[in-house]
Order: sequence, then C-alpha cells, then structure tokens
Amino acid sequence: MSPEGGENAAPLLRPPPLVKGDAIGIVAPSYAPRLGWLWRGVKALEHAGFSVVLDPEIEQSRLFKRTEDERRAENFMGVWLEPRVKAVIGCTGGYGAVRMLPYLEPEIFRRNPKAFVGYSDITALHLWLMRRAGLRVFHGPTVDDLIPSTRDPTMASLLASLTTPRPTAKIGKGIARVVRPGRVTGRLMGGNLSLVQQTIGTPYEIDTRDAILFIEETRDPMSVADERLVHLRAAGLLRGIRGIVFGQLSLDRSEEDEFEDFLLDLVSDLNIPILTEFPAGHEVPNLTLPLGTEVELVAEETTGWIAYREDALESITVSSEPADAPILVQA
Repeated sequence: MSPEGGENAAPLLRPPPLVKGDAIGIVAPSYAPRLGWLWRGVKALEHAGFSVVLDPEIEQSRLFKRTEDERRAENFMGVWLEPRVKAVIGCTGGYGAVRMLPYLEPEIFRRNPKAFVGYSDITALHLWLMRRAGLRVFHGPTVDDLIPSTRDPTMASLLASLTTPRPTAKIGKGIARVVRPGRVTGRLMGGNLSLVQQTIGTPYEIDTRDAILFIEETRDPMSVADERLVHLRAAGLLRGIRGIVFGQLSLDRSEEDEFEDFLLDLVSDLNIPILTEFPAGHEVPNLTLPLGTEVELVAEETTGWIAYREDALESITVSSEPADAPILVQA
C-alpha cells in the first residue's frame, strides 16, 4: 500500500445514525488501551444496546515504526469496512495516529460514511477525514472514558449525538464561561490544540474559514498554549473565524484569569464571542460535538452553549436487531 496523494476532499458527508442492535467498531490508532478501562467501555456500549467489533490487534503494544504504521492503517480500514459496523470509536488517545495517515485510502471512507468519535490524538484522524475524505466527524469520548450508565453526562451526550441527526440540547449551558459575549453561527471545527497546530502546511490542514473554532488541550503550562495559538494566528488560521470555544485546557487555577486576558489580547481585532471551560476534552464530562456541522454559538452574560443548526447525521428510517457479543475483525 502506498501513501495517498493530494486530491481535493469531497463535500462533507453525513453518516447514518445508530440504532440499538448496531455494531460499533473500536479502533486503536494511537496508544494501546489499558485493558480494564477498555472492557469497562465495551460493557458500557453493550449496556446501551450495541454490539462491538474490535481491532484485531487492539491489545498489542506500539513500536511506531513505518511497517507498523501501515499495519495499523490496514486494521483501521478493516474495522471501518466490516459490514456490521455502523460507527467507529477510538479506544484511547496518546500518540501515533498521525503516523498512519499516509497509508489511509480516502475513497474507503468516502464510499462508506460512518460516524467516527474520539479526541486528543484522534484529532489527527478527524482533520484528515474531513479534508481528505469529506466526512463529518464527532469530537467526543474514547472507549476508555465510558462507564455503563446512560445517566452519565459523557455517555448520554455520546448516545444522543450518534442516534439523533440533530439533538436539541444546549451543549455546555451552565458550565461554559463567557470571556466575550455574542451570538454567531458557523461550521464547528477544531480539536486538540497541539494536533491542530501540527496540521499547518499539510494536505489536511484545518479549514477555519467562517468557522467556530473549538480547541482543547491536556495539562500544559499556559506558555505552551500561548505559543501554539500564536502560531495558528501567524498561519492565518484565526482570520475569518466567527467564534472561539475553549474546552478544558487543564490549566492551573492561577493561570486561568491570565489566559483569558491573553485570549482577549490575541483576538482584540476580531469582534467574536469567546467561551472557555467548555465541557469537552481531557476532563469530565467530555461532551460530544459535531465537527464539520453548522452550529450556533451563544455567549450570554453568565454562561454559553453550542446548539445544532443542521443535521449532523442522515435522516433515515432503519430497523434494529438484537446486539451480539463482541467479535474481532480478522486481520
């Protein structure tokens, strides 16, 4: 298999919704999962009424060599092409997804649109799938985040996002913090800040034109987030955005107010609403967001939220069948 070329991505496609009885594929494009957390997540999906299809090498350690990158890409596409699989979720984050991108074949995903969920290192795949395969994706939990309770906010948000074309929830209301008020609509784009930065200059560079930019990050010093955001601005990726939503950047309390002052200075020439502390990313809850889909960003005096303005999934009628036990895709 040779690295893919540089053709333009097709218009963004809507994947079909899940119904109970469908199978969900679990893939391992980054680190290998902690097995106890993996099986807890599998149980959570089964408890919600779905069966599970596993990457055949999901438990293997990672060497991150070129031959293994190609193998992981083959396994990823193998799970995606499994006829029973109607949606795909990453098992965990970490590192390594970007290494397999040259070995993915855009047409496989374009011809078989399925909802794909994850965050952190999965951002590399999200941006590739949107730019190279023209597919809408979902920023949300990985399998090792899930617990077997539909009352858990993270789990409830995931299920609503994958089964309902246009959920009505005001995502983040009562939690998100308003830095600058306003109300705008635009395509929701973004993900993990370090992975977004890494796409600059690549064929899958994030498209921020007329977008609401969502950014989240792990617990890094504020200076690191500062440098990455300044790079995005220098690359022209903040030009023309309609709003900014920051998820949990996991900053120390002493840095939060300083970071908000930095944000206001960074975009002082842009009259756009800004939210911080949005409940999506490396903290709990990790609510699911529809990337590549038009949403409304509302930032009022006391809180803010994101609401769907269009369907993220196809509006189709399907029949459900009983869920089966987990299976492995054969390599």
